[in-house]
Amino acid sequence: MMRCISAIGLSSLLLLGAQLVQARPESRAMIARHQLSACMSRQMSLDKMLSYNEALRTCKQRLQPPKDTLAANAPTGPGTSH
Repeated sequence: MMRCISAIGLSSLLLLGAQLVQARPESRAMIARHQLSACMSRQMSLDKMLSYNEALRTCKQRLQPPKDTLAANAPTGPGTSH
């Protein structure tokens, strides 16, 4: 009887492990949304007078790279065409 219970438990753990391996990682959009939410919570808890929109604006500016950095990453030269 004990062998049967342990066999069922082991097989269920193996099936659970197989499902976890196949789980998709979170997309970049979901990760960015979680980061934005955490930043906003932190900002609003630090300053109780800060509005939701102000916290959103502040966190978006903080999480986005500067525009000149994005332009520097663009390919330039005679072989590039858009």
